[in-house]
Amino acid sequence: MHRLYPLPPEPVDALHAAGPQRAPHADRPWVMLNMVASIDGAAAIDGLSGGLSSEPDKAMFGALRAQADTVLVGARTANAERYRPARRSGARIAVVSGSLSVDPDLPLFSQPPGPPTAPLPLVVTTVDANSDAAERLAGRAELVRTGTESVDLLAFLRHLGSLGARVVLCEGGPALNASLLAADLVDEVNLTHAPLAVGTDAPRIASAPIGGSPAPAPRSFALGQVIAHDDVLFVRWARSRN
Repeated sequence: MHRLYPLPPEPVDALHAAGPQRAPHADRPWVMLNMVASIDGAAAIDGLSGGLSSEPDKAMFGALRAQADTVLVGARTANAERYRPARRSGARIAVVSGSLSVDPDLPLFSQPPGPPTAPLPLVVTTVDANSDAAERLAGRAELVRTGTESVDLLAFLRHLGSLGARVVLCEGGPALNASLLAADLVDEVNLTHAPLAVGTDAPRIASAPIGGSPAPAPRSFALGQVIAHDDVLFVRWARSRN
């Protein structure tokens, strides 16, 4: 990998490219978003991100995950990508599923979570979510209910902070990304540009469900870093809050 910005240019590895440990806000953890996209904006090929990924992208993915106490993911992405338990001791997976559509038989829930003291994965849903679906997750996940018509993401982030989380890494999908951005809860965006043109109707990295809330005002981000590895480009954007 070679850092192009900030100057001066220099060789870096994924660990240094991930940057220093982030600091939480006073009332919630720091929130990173990490996604891969084609040069024409597709966030998936045939519904999965794997076709866009590469060894450099996986290295950056792992380095960013190492920064996070909690990995946040939407139910649709967790189901499609067949999420597994976090490998790093102390890290936790949290699935956002307002309708509790997350598959209770995912490896995330069916495999032993690690040491006997390892916490169960979290599933955050609404206060009125289906009780039968909640029962199917009993003993497999810790259920957190917040919000009525949709999950209250700020309240959940504050809950994570009360559990000791300092840094949260969101891995999509597009609807969850859009919700976090709309609520102005994203502190940085890490985007891998894959050297592919997909040319389909694949979703973008942030796209709200049809019939969702009106689009929020645009958010300003500042360029934080640009790194190149062969034809793969990594760009970090930091939220401008001044």
